[in-house]
Amino acid sequence: MRRALLPVLCVVAVVAALLPGCRREDGSARGIERVRRVGERDLTDAEFRRYVLREIGVSVEGLDPAAVDRLWGEFLGEVLLARAAEREGIVPDPDAVDRELARLRELGAGGDREELLREARRRVLAGTYVERILAPRVTVTPEEVEAALPPAEGSRTRHYVVFRQIRVEDEAAARQAWRRVTRGREPFDEVAREVSTAPDRGRLQQRDLAVLPGPVAEALRRLPVGGVSRPVPFDRAYYLFELEARNRDPDPGRARERREIEDRIFREKLDRLREATLERLAREEGIRLPRAAAAAEEER
Repeated sequence: MRRALLPVLCVVAVVAALLPGCRREDGSARGIERVRRVGERDLTDAEFRRYVLREIGVSVEGLDPAAVDRLWGEFLGEVLLARAAEREGIVPDPDAVDRELARLRELGAGGDREELLREARRRVLAGTYVERILAPRVTVTPEEVEAALPPAEGSRTRHYVVFRQIRVEDEAAARQAWRRVTRGREPFDEVAREVSTAPDRGRLQQRDLAVLPGPVAEALRRLPVGGVSRPVPFDRAYYLFELEARNRDPDPGRARERREIEDRIFREKLDRLREATLERLAREEGIRLPRAAAAAEEER
């Protein structure tokens, strides 16, 4: 898939988990009872600790209580997505499972091989469900991209030039190089590699005329595409320029900007779809996610 999929763990949970705070003895910010069983699966504290270590690289002990609740909800979400993947008949990629297993071991997560293997498999299944089942349901239309595209800035009318250069120390050497490329028909880049004292040695470069020194910009502005300038004195040396192309905008269709916007909208839509799917899966399992429980408690 061209777009990078959202990780199973929400970024906001990672950020929140790093915030310090006071911890209640029961480990809960609001005393919300955590779901401890999904179907035939018991969810253990040891498994949760390994999940947190894997996702954010720190121990759950001492984290902000609200962050712990949120992380438990993300942990529960991974379980739900993995179970949904199994019901869809998805088989996890063995190599991906092996990589997750190796990562858990590198983190020193503890647990026996069977436990770690089950958790590695769970993560791969959850991610595969998002990629194969949810992501294909997300579409981004050209109209949505166009609506989100900011107005073009005035800088987009900048005049870019693509050119090669030869730098020599004196006028006589510059005139000799000029005759070789214009009358002797020797390739500009070959002459540059032989005589130029500039570090680029005749390689192509693209610059905005507005940022080039005055004499250089003026010489390139007057040149036709494919033309070679006469020697240009500048900064105690002499330069020859060969103009390869003109481009008033390096990305006239704003293609890269459009791709970035399309990917952002795609990720936002996928995130919303994932959250809605988790709510549905939780209802089907007869449980409530911590955020739903928190919302219900706040309404009381």
